[in-house]
Amino acid sequence: MSIPTFPTPPYPAYTDAVLSEPANYGILQQLIGTWVNVNPEKKNTGWGMHTTCMPSPGTNSETIFGIFHFLCDDYTEELTFTPVAGGVRNRGGTNEQFIGALEYRQSIQRVSDGVGIHEEAGMYLWLNQMYNHPADEESVLEDNGYPGIAIGAGANGPNFVPPYAIARSGTIPHGTSIMLTGSFAEDVPGKPPYPTGTDCWTLPFVASWPQLQIANGPNLAASPLAISPSMGAESFLPKPQDGPLNLDQPAPAWAFDKSLPVTDPDGNLTYFQRIVADPHYPYSVRPDLRLRDAIKDQNISKYTLIQLSSRHDGGPQGGVMNTPFVQKFANVTEMTLNMWLETVVEDGQEILQLQYEQIIFFEFMFGSNGQTTRWPHIQVNTLRKKA
Repeated sequence: MSIPTFPTPPYPAYTDAVLSEPANYGILQQLIGTWVNVNPEKKNTGWGMHTTCMPSPGTNSETIFGIFHFLCDDYTEELTFTPVAGGVRNRGGTNEQFIGALEYRQSIQRVSDGVGIHEEAGMYLWLNQMYNHPADEESVLEDNGYPGIAIGAGANGPNFVPPYAIARSGTIPHGTSIMLTGSFAEDVPGKPPYPTGTDCWTLPFVASWPQLQIANGPNLAASPLAISPSMGAESFLPKPQDGPLNLDQPAPAWAFDKSLPVTDPDGNLTYFQRIVADPHYPYSVRPDLRLRDAIKDQNISKYTLIQLSSRHDGGPQGGVMNTPFVQKFANVTEMTLNMWLETVVEDGQEILQLQYEQIIFFEFMFGSNGQTTRWPHIQVNTLRKKA
């Protein structure tokens, strides 16, 4: 396994020749092309899927313990990555950064009727190309540097070391813009690890490699469940007295009990009934299990994991910005991305496969404890490059 590479000072000296050099896209080079769903046997695990909680009609932001609308749909997708020619130059005086940028465009359609449900455009950025640019005779004269700065100033730094190797900016037509930052682990042997059974409630996908934890910080690993503690679930358990559900077994009988809204209107079982009873179960509860099951019978020799987030414990931050309507009624506050580039061995050939999990948090209404409720919106999909 290869650990993330960070620029190591002293950096190479900048010259004008750098402007004509090809861009360095790092591990993002593998993304270039158009990715689509490959689901020849129409298996449910081959489709993309999202879970979304939204304010129910008739509710408002002041509603206590809000009534929510739950949506879970299968989708197909076309995801295209196009390289931006040449390195994108960021000037910082002594430090110069040349970014390798890939433009991406995402188009998603619902499987049931082909209706478009999501469009997105943005950039993936490789941030690790750094140069040292000391003052020279030309810059001192042109910028009126003398006598404040001498020729050769900055030759020994200080050096800026990028805290993250990769960034992603994006624009979503609902009225949200994102900036995510993070790092990667390359050539990890075998398949991505996932839990089974009752462990699916308590074991999120968390990279165990120290280099990713150092680069990304402990806040990067968001829970992969479509149910958050702020929605009222005690320790993620719909029925604590019986222990957690086994998500590899059929949905329990209470999920289909139509009398619950009358007999137990304020109970956890009623609140989460529609999520557990959804035809997509168990994926409606934990969407990334669809990724697990999609690769269950595949021979995967290795994978590269990219992890990005809008939130970190320290250092330069990413972020999310919204239009006033979204900010007031369904505020998008945080986003995390896990992306796996997997080498699948089929019929003696190696095929590149892309899987991803996006976890986005909406905030609207207040829970019974008076705190703002965080509603997970999760997208997962399995893609391969179009010929």
